[in-house]
Amino acid sequence: MKSYNFLLTVILIFISVDFLFSQTWIRKNEGFGFWSIEKDNLGNIYAGTSGTPRGIFKSTDGGETWTNVYLTGSTNYLEISFDSSNNVYVAASSAGVLKSTDGGATFTTIPASNFGGNSVNTVLGGPNGILFVGVTSGGIYRSTDFGNTFTQVLSGYSIVSLAYDKINPNYVYAGSSSTTLNGFFRSTDGGLTFNGPLNSINVWEILQKQHGTLFTLGTSSGFPVQQSTDYGLTWTTVGNTPAAIRGACLDLLENIYAAGNGGVYKSTNGGVSFSNFNLTFSSNKIISYQNKILVAVAGTTNGGIYIYTDQSIPVELKYFNAEFNSKYVVLKWSTATELNNKGFEIESCFFSDKSVNKYDWHTIGFVEGKGTTTEPQTYLFEDRITSSGKYYYRLKQIDLDGTFNYSDEIEVEVNLPEEFKLYQNYPNPFNPNTVISWYSPIDGIQTLKIYDVLGNEVSTLVNEFKPAGKSEYTLNVEDLGLSSGVYFYKLVVGDFTEIKKMILLQ
Repeated sequence: MKSYNFLLTVILIFISVDFLFSQTWIRKNEGFGFWSIEKDNLGNIYAGTSGTPRGIFKSTDGGETWTNVYLTGSTNYLEISFDSSNNVYVAASSAGVLKSTDGGATFTTIPASNFGGNSVNTVLGGPNGILFVGVTSGGIYRSTDFGNTFTQVLSGYSIVSLAYDKINPNYVYAGSSSTTLNGFFRSTDGGLTFNGPLNSINVWEILQKQHGTLFTLGTSSGFPVQQSTDYGLTWTTVGNTPAAIRGACLDLLENIYAAGNGGVYKSTNGGVSFSNFNLTFSSNKIISYQNKILVAVAGTTNGGIYIYTDQSIPVELKYFNAEFNSKYVVLKWSTATELNNKGFEIESCFFSDKSVNKYDWHTIGFVEGKGTTTEPQTYLFEDRITSSGKYYYRLKQIDLDGTFNYSDEIEVEVNLPEEFKLYQNYPNPFNPNTVISWYSPIDGIQTLKIYDVLGNEVSTLVNEFKPAGKSEYTLNVEDLGLSSGVYFYKLVVGDFTEIKKMILLQ
């Protein structure tokens, strides 16, 4: 019995260890300790060091390779941000703010004297030249001319985090961290004024989910995670992190990753609980990029940029619908996220008779996907219709490795005219263009000609085989050299003939 219990214990330990190390992190930029990391508007990633040696690094391939674009000075690079013009701003502590207008090729310095000589902790770029700078004991400074001049809009507090609201661009958020003066601040006028503190914890990170819910995380005793559902006005504590937190982000599924003392922690239940995510080195800022998590790790021994790639996040379909617009069924769909998405095969089946199996699917087209992206994507496909009946559609989403998933099917009922129809041109009278359209219930050679009032043929516009359905022709009088007057257009399809009058005004 004792040996049986021992064997069971060993098995359980093996299982827990296997689970613990199931998340694999890849280390980049070995030999440097990092504090800051952020991605710009074009998908480039920048990272800044703390300690020695120092530098600002840039990656153009999702963090796989890095180039040292700035190596000088004796300060820490605590935060990186970008404005709407993709200018780069780096919070450089006692050195002030570093600025690059050429993608990190060169940097200029906005000295700390612009901020009362206070040390710069954080920066936030915005639209139309707006820039916010958060400093120690000096609050927030705001610029409307790309950092050339500044106005102090909040004083006294040590601001360590800044963020724009994802839904309302007039809302700007700030977090303070110090022994006594701490909390969350909110501006509802684009950063001209700030109100607060609206909670009372050291706010090192401000997160916001797509639907608007805000979270603050930080270094206060007990390490509370606070949540607001009214744009930061009121707060409740929903859980606690295991250690002090200096950075946090959301993945594609809006799980929370928190970085700080003891490494990286993950919450899959909205911040209620966290578990270590197999990285135990002291960590600072952290971001998500496509299906990756990238974290800045301090220290020269364990320091670097560590990357975790989540292979489990699927293509998330937001909607898939269809409508008939007289000639085509127009299919529209949108994705919230995509992971390794090669594209979509569009499959259809036609059901005009209930005795026919409507699940006789066939492929009618392919639309290329966006690979891996965190941004919402919208797609469109048109299916030309020639017969009345019910049409069913579904999407076959195919990954780059060939695996695939099907969407739900959708139905469109089409009722086409059962007789020939030649429509009145529009506009009429016209100059210089008009559209002539018609409907044929059968396939065949279709001929459309123009005649003058004496019955003389002026031009043959169409003389070709066309499938059943609606067709149209745009007539440009400049191409035909017509003068003002009355003309007739004549449609012939098999035994069917119809003539209508049109008027050209010059």
